[in-house]
Amino acid sequence: MESDISEKQDSPFEKFTQIEIELRFGTNSSVETELILNITEPHLSYNFSGEVLLSPLVSYLISLGYPLENAIIWYFSPTARLNVYCGSHPVPFSIAIPLFELRDGSLLLICRGIAKNEFGPTLNMVSHADTRMKQEHDNFNNHSASRRTKERKIGYIIDKVSKWRRLYNGITDENGDFVKMTLENAANKVKISKKSLDDYLLQLRIAKRFGFNFQEHRDDKVGILRAYVKKFKNLQVYAAMIDKGEKIPDEIISALREPGTSACKSNRCCAPGFALAFKQENNLISSKFLGYLKVYHFNKNSPIRASRGPDSRLN
Repeated sequence: MESDISEKQDSPFEKFTQIEIELRFGTNSSVETELILNITEPHLSYNFSGEVLLSPLVSYLISLGYPLENAIIWYFSPTARLNVYCGSHPVPFSIAIPLFELRDGSLLLICRGIAKNEFGPTLNMVSHADTRMKQEHDNFNNHSASRRTKERKIGYIIDKVSKWRRLYNGITDENGDFVKMTLENAANKVKISKKSLDDYLLQLRIAKRFGFNFQEHRDDKVGILRAYVKKFKNLQVYAAMIDKGEKIPDEIISALREPGTSACKSNRCCAPGFALAFKQENNLISSKFLGYLKVYHFNKNSPIRASRGPDSRLN
């Protein structure tokens, strides 16, 4: 019988061997609904708490041809009777859905299309909540000239850096001519110094490589991003030890268990691939789990190995 460490966990809910997904996708003006039946392993997989992992399901739907790249994703909770926000594609591998949310093995996913820039997704106004977030962001941009640099927010610098790079790479103007600017001129156009933009670009790219959740932290200050980058640049030296199943210091385990930033709502919000195996519910990792770490790492169906996937997508 195939081994699965998640079977070691006690759960009041029996795991499903197959599920069906009702998929609603598109935009506000055009929404389609499809029913996908008989979804089984390896697309149906569980974490150590016995919850259904979302990332393999979304990847499977994309492989079937559904246009979910860069989409914002929710699942409908029949318990709370509301849509639960999961993030944007590619969703972190740590995102999982409790079994009690699947009634008779059925899951409703809502996926809305969004635009994407070099550093992550940008919201379309697909709901009242999204509209309010966009209005708040626009208000911040309109008054940014009177604010000090240290008050800049992550969403603000993403938009400014993206515009800066677009101007440098070239755009088509109102006359239909293709126009490119130097980095310096493009920086003058967006009204931020090239030195600051270079620094922001570096921070954004490193944070992306370390699995930072830009969508969740768009309204947080840049200091949150800098602290995250600094923290995991220091911790990444232990990635090889974790990869080999070697013992690491207790204080490092504690650091990997805790939320990625002080602004994270859960310890699963932001995490690089090498830290995901430590992001268990309630910040608990049993000694038995640590003992299994090396044994199950090489199991191709193991959540530990799969958790390295998001890092491989980040350049």
